[in-house]
Amino acid sequence: MTAFGRLWRRAPLWRTSVIVTVGALGMAAFYPTPALKKAMPWLPGHLPGAAPDNAASGASQPDAQGAQSNGAPGLGDQIGVPDPGITEHGSITIAGRILPLPAGDWHPILTARSGAHGELSQQVLARTDRGVVSGVIVVRATQQPVPADLAEQLETPCHDDRDYAAHISDKPGVSQECSYTSNAVLENQSVSSDPFITAAFNRMHTLGFPVPSLMINVGWYYAAAAGKGTAHIETVETLVAPIERGSRQLLAPPQYWNKASVHKNPEASQFIDALDRWMIGWSRVLRQGFDGTLNTATLVPPLINDPSAPQPS
Repeated sequence: MTAFGRLWRRAPLWRTSVIVTVGALGMAAFYPTPALKKAMPWLPGHLPGAAPDNAASGASQPDAQGAQSNGAPGLGDQIGVPDPGITEHGSITIAGRILPLPAGDWHPILTARSGAHGELSQQVLARTDRGVVSGVIVVRATQQPVPADLAEQLETPCHDDRDYAAHISDKPGVSQECSYTSNAVLENQSVSSDPFITAAFNRMHTLGFPVPSLMINVGWYYAAAAGKGTAHIETVETLVAPIERGSRQLLAPPQYWNKASVHKNPEASQFIDALDRWMIGWSRVLRQGFDGTLNTATLVPPLINDPSAPQPS
């Protein structure tokens, strides 16, 4: 046995120090500080939250980095993990546009930039009321025009036969807009197969956010033509919880929250009808935020009060 081998077996403290040192060097290589990266540009990693060199230079991400061009999160995305203790009210800005927020305390959960040139900004926020998650917002907005076929893909939920209701407006060559209402059953702690949304819900569970087993999704989609074959787009999914105040107890049993049976239960029917009426007015506010014409002073009750909005104690 070599001297190194004998030392490895007989000196556990030294052995632990070697392992920790090697691990620290590896982390430093793949997540270097700006000063270290500048001094050693050949290191393989980059500072978390910073754009990789090929993204910063405008070069397209290779296929191995994930499907960047279709807006789906991949290895080359810039993922942000904001402080969930932050509380947002009124509105936020995303991709240079104003996103109005329904009533309540909204907490940022996860952010991301996707696409070969960071074209698509994404963010998830959660609303808490009496310690329970009563709402979740998933917003996507473009920083730059994207291919029209991507816009068409994002419009797909508007045409789902399982929607409770949908309102579609199409001005050929100018814009496409729709809003819809559907249910979102949480399976395996997520409401979607989208890795970004799944990661956001996983973080909520890790942070101890009490998330109901079912939520109702009021979605809004807008695409404005930006040139030949391209468009600016924004999608906003506002998930609201049909629950009793301060608990995760659903207003009606799970079997009554599908399109075929929702009107067989008075509580479920009233909630869906109220949500659909609210979404018609709220979609106008979302479009004003997209167009840059929103006056945030108009964001007052009852406009901002969805059916799950916090009520005064």
